[in-house]
This record gives sequence, C-alpha cells and structure tokens, in this order.
Amino acid sequence: MLTTSKINAILLAGDRRASVQVCNDNKAFLQLRGVPLFIHVLRALLAANHVGKVAVVGPSERVKAALQEHGVEENVVVVEQGDNMIDNFKAGYVASLGLDDQVEFWDLKGTEYENVPALVVPCDIPLLVPMEVDEFIARSNMHEYDYSIGVTSERVLSHYHPVDGKPGIRMIYFHVREDLLRHNNLHIGKPLTFAHLDYIERMYEWRYQTRAANILRMFFSLLFAGWRLIKALRVFILMQLSLHYDRHGHPKLSGRVRSLVCFNRLAEGIGNALGARVQVVYTHFGGAALDVDNAKDLSAIEECYDEWMEYQQNLNI
Repeated sequence: MLTTSKINAILLAGDRRASVQVCNDNKAFLQLRGVPLFIHVLRALLAANHVGKVAVVGPSERVKAALQEHGVEENVVVVEQGDNMIDNFKAGYVASLGLDDQVEFWDLKGTEYENVPALVVPCDIPLLVPMEVDEFIARSNMHEYDYSIGVTSERVLSHYHPVDGKPGIRMIYFHVREDLLRHNNLHIGKPLTFAHLDYIERMYEWRYQTRAANILRMFFSLLFAGWRLIKALRVFILMQLSLHYDRHGHPKLSGRVRSLVCFNRLAEGIGNALGARVQVVYTHFGGAALDVDNAKDLSAIEECYDEWMEYQQNLNI
C-alpha cells in the first residue's frame, strides 16, 4: 500500500542511553553462528523485495568493520550513533533520504520529505526473514496512516515457546479483547508528521512493563500530558490490569478486563499519545518478535536456529 515499490530502512544498532547490554556487550555485535546479530537482521532487510537502502546507526567504526568482514556493504550507509534512540532515529532518517549528515531532522518539516516513510528495525531480531518484512510493508497503509506498528499473535508465537524440556522463548503479551499480542519490533512511520515524537523515546525507555517503576512512569506521563491522552491512559490501565491478573493466576478476571479493550482502541490510544494516525498490523512468521533481551534467549535461538528458520521459510501466508 506504499506509494513506492521500495522503502528505505533504518537499522538501530546503538549502545547508549536506554539500550540494554547482553553478555556485557552491545547486542548488535553478539555472535549467532559466528555472525553478529545486526548482520542477520541486515541480510533479511536487504533480501526483502520492498526494501531499498538501509541506514545502520551505531558505533560506526565497529559497524563498518563487521560489514566488511561479512561482505554486506552494498545498499548500506553507516551513521555514527548519538546519545539516545531518538537521536539515532533522526540521523538514520536523514541518511535514509540520501541527505548530508549536516541536515537537521526538523528542518525537513514542511518540505517534500514530510510524507516520506521509513522502516525502522532494531538490531536484536536475528530470526527476521525477508518474507515477514515484505508482509509488514505490504500491509502498512501509508496513504491513510502516519505510523504502522507490527504485532504478532500469541497463537503464532506459541510455536517458539519452551515445551517438554525443549528450549524456547515465551514473551509477555498485550491483552486485548480479540487476542494476545506481542509487538514484533517492526515500524513504518512518517516521523515529521508526529506531534509528540518524544513519546517514542519514553516508551522505549519504559518498555519493560513488568517493572513497577516503568509502569508508574508511563502512567503519570500520560496522566499529566493533557486531556487528549485520557483515552490512551484508559487503554494503558486496562491492559496493565489484565496482564497483572493473568500473571497472578486469575484468568477469569484477566479475561473480563481485556474484554474492555478492543484491537482498534489499541491503535487509537497509541495515536493519541503520539499525535499521529496509527495502524496496528499483524504479521504471521514470528521471527521479528523474538528479540534477544538476555543470554538465555540468545542461547535458545542458537540451539533452535535451524529449526525455527526452516519453519518460517516453509510458512505459506
């Protein structure tokens, strides 16, 4: 549904503010089958039919060395990281447009670039496959929306759960009436149209919603942000309650609460927080949702890598 056949991508591989290290290193450079995680992700992006150029934002010298070592340099531009994720995103967006790195992001507002979308992907989803990238892009309607967020159902991700002593990854899910969902780490946006771009940085910093301090930070941020965010606050509270009851052995109570949050309200709540028209898009492979947040998850992916990649390759969506 995009206006062009290809979209440029931003691959975030920074290791500064709000980033989480695993094994005392930047996750981008953790080895999986002898290859850094970000190289796995980059190869999937470059192999996707609907992706053009990829801007990799991170510690530039280390990124360039890895690109050269693994022979992945065509259609790739390297951008030196800034102090935080939003700075990295802004620099990556400017680079994805083919502009000089001295160009200021906000100077592009009101120009012909304002409605140019970019795909944004983190460095720690090595099970990403080109088909899932293409599925997400094809389903993202950038004619009618400013921001598309990818999700995957628990029904899909249950294939990757640990079972009968076999290693796996079990995620924390968002509870809505129709489904249990996991954010799958894929984004497409026209960031120059966002009224509250700073909220993405806050949500990223507070993304671990099982931590009480992060829940409270998000709650009060929404509470004091103005009347337009009341709907977003309601959605946030109900989803947290449903998750709480589910994690503490009260599935009936969890079900009653989640029945009050429908799928469309999720997009509306996020849109109110960001000041953008938001679309939530399903993908059906699973690899994009399986990010490496700790050494245990990386070990599970290492052990199951061949099986899980073959499973995705054989899916007929």
